[in-house]
Order: sequence, then structure tokens, then C-alpha cells
Amino acid sequence: MLCSGIGFGSGTLPALRYTANQVNCAHFLETTQSSIVTVSGGRVREQSSGRTAVWQFRAEPAIEQVKIEGWLDSLVLWRKSKEGTIRPDTDGLLGGRYRGRLSSMGRYQSQVRPFIPDEVAEVADMGSALDDLFPPLPSPELRPGQAWKDSSGVTLRRLADSAMSGVPLYRFELESHRVQRSARLPGDTTRIALRQVTDEQGTFVWHPTMGLLRRERRIVVETSVPASRRTGQPVHSKIEQSIALVRDLDFPPDQNGSCPAVSS
Repeated sequence: MLCSGIGFGSGTLPALRYTANQVNCAHFLETTQSSIVTVSGGRVREQSSGRTAVWQFRAEPAIEQVKIEGWLDSLVLWRKSKEGTIRPDTDGLLGGRYRGRLSSMGRYQSQVRPFIPDEVAEVADMGSALDDLFPPLPSPELRPGQAWKDSSGVTLRRLADSAMSGVPLYRFELESHRVQRSARLPGDTTRIALRQVTDEQGTFVWHPTMGLLRRERRIVVETSVPASRRTGQPVHSKIEQSIALVRDLDFPPDQNGSCPAVSS
């Protein structure tokens, strides 16, 4: 729905939609930095982690959707604590296929996930790495300064346009607030009671023909688990995460369903 009290500005009204020719042949560089603080039984544990990944995509059109196949061309993971730094070997994941469908408005449905080696899974949840890589798009067409909010609590606001080689670039701000009250323990089907609050703020830039060019996110997740027979002492954790996703413009976009060769 459109948020009330937001004024209209000048500018065009772009109809933003994901299409196969935007995603096909695309290469993106993703960088993530995280800090993790966990408090349990009066003890505080601090960790940090990060990853650098290069994504490649192939895509085909489907009815009101895009069939996506993505894979990691390179991946570096690390996690640091007072005990030392872990840098898992990621070769077993490289080239493994993520397959799913992306709606024209940015909702991704996973159908196939690659095998995640145990040493990688200990550092990062790479099985769901593609689930929210692409930002959602506003349903109505927005003018600069206007905002829209969906039923899940995501608010999108169109910012002032910029330009690249004379082509207008549409800029958006994204905010979301989610509260979760139960979750499954790793390797278990039983749900436990908790309170998890996730707040996100970020921006993304959209090219009228190439689609997504850049996305920046700051996510804060605070989780409180009460004491119980299953969990023992109460646990509180806070994760602060910064994520940047940048399209590599050295790789040309789709041309009639094929990926052009990259000049050396």
C-alpha cells in the first residue's frame, strides 16, 4: 500500500520488474562483514565473520517469473574469535547449483540447493545464500519521495535519481522490521520459544534495462532465548551485518538469450 503523508516529486514513473534478460549472464560481487555477541550464563562471547563471493547467473523466462540458475565462481569465508580464525576450504561448494524461481517483484522460491560441506556450514549458512540476495520491488510505480509498504513490513521509498552515461538510475531505500517468536534448533525438527527481532536498512540502485546494479544492507538481529530444559540457561545474542552486492559491468548483459563473450 502507499504510505500516506509522502509528497510527490518530479521524475519519471519506472515500472520495475525482474526479467530473464536482466539476470541472464549477470555477475555480482558480494561482500559481507558481521559481528556476533552472545551472552549466556553471565559469559560474553564475541566473534566476527565475513565472506567475499562472486555470483554468476543464467536465467530463462517463465509465466510472471524468472527461472534462475546461480552458482559461486569464487568464495572466501572466515570466522574469528579469541580461540583463533577459521578459514574453511570452499572448493567443495564452488560451481554447485542454486536453482529456483524469482517473481517479477523479487520474491525468490528455492527449488534446488547445492551440497554444503560441513566445514563451510560451521562458518556460514550458504544453503540459503540466494534466498534474499535480490531486493523486493514496489508494486506501484513510485515518484521520488514516495513510499510503499507491503504486508510483510517492508517499506520501499524512492530516492532522487542519479545517472550513468546519460541513463537515469533509480535509487530506492529499503527498511524492514520482523519479529519471530519460535525457531527450530539446528538438526532438530522441534521448535523452541524465543524472541528474535530483525531490523534492516539499506538502499539499491536500478538500471532501466539491466535491472539491479547495486544493493547495500545493514541488518541487526537480536535474539533472546529463555531458560528451558532443552536450552539450559537463557541466551541473548546480537548480530550486526553489513552486506554489499555490486554488479560487475565488465560482463555484458544478455543479448537475445545468450551471453556475449568478454573481450580480453
